[in-house]
Amino acid sequence: MNKDLVKILSELKSIAPDADYSAKLRNLLLAEINTDKRTAPERFSLADVLVAVYSRRPIYVIAATAFALILIVSSSAFYTVNEINKHDFVVKAGEVNNSIQVKLDEIKYLLGSKEIDYNKSVIIQTMLLGATEDLKKASEEKDTNKSLEKIKSAQETLYKIDVLLQNK
Repeated sequence: MNKDLVKILSELKSIAPDADYSAKLRNLLLAEINTDKRTAPERFSLADVLVAVYSRRPIYVIAATAFALILIVSSSAFYTVNEINKHDFVVKAGEVNNSIQVKLDEIKYLLGSKEIDYNKSVIIQTMLLGATEDLKKASEEKDTNKSLEKIKSAQETLYKIDVLLQNK
C-alpha cells in the first residue's frame, strides 16, 4: 500500500497545466493588477512632498523654505496685530463706559437733590432715551468703529444733559 501511495504522489507531482492555460491565467492576473493600480487612490504624504522638493535643485529648496518662513511670520504678525486691536477696543470701550457711568451717577444725584422744571425733565428724559438707544445699538453692532461711534454719541448726549442740569 505504501508503494502505491508513493507511486500516486509521484504521478501527482508531475501534473502541470498546459501552456495555453498558463498564458491565459497570466494575462488575466496582469489585467487585474493593472486595473487595481488604476482604480486604487494614490497615497500622498508629507514625505512625498519633501522628497519632491529636496530632489530638485537647491534653489527650489531655498525658495520653498523661504516661502514657508514668510508664511509663518506673516500669519503670526497678523494674529498679534489682531489681538492688539481687540485689546485696544476693549480698553477704549471700558473708558467710555466708565465716563458714561460717572455721568449717569451725577445725573441721578442732581435729579435727586435739585428741583428741575417739568419741560427740562421731559427734554432730559428724551435725551436719556436717545443715549440708551445708542448704547443698545453699540452693543449689538458688529463693526467696532460703528460701535465706538454709537458710544461716543451717547457720551455726547450725556454731556449735553449735564450742561442742561448745570444751567438750571
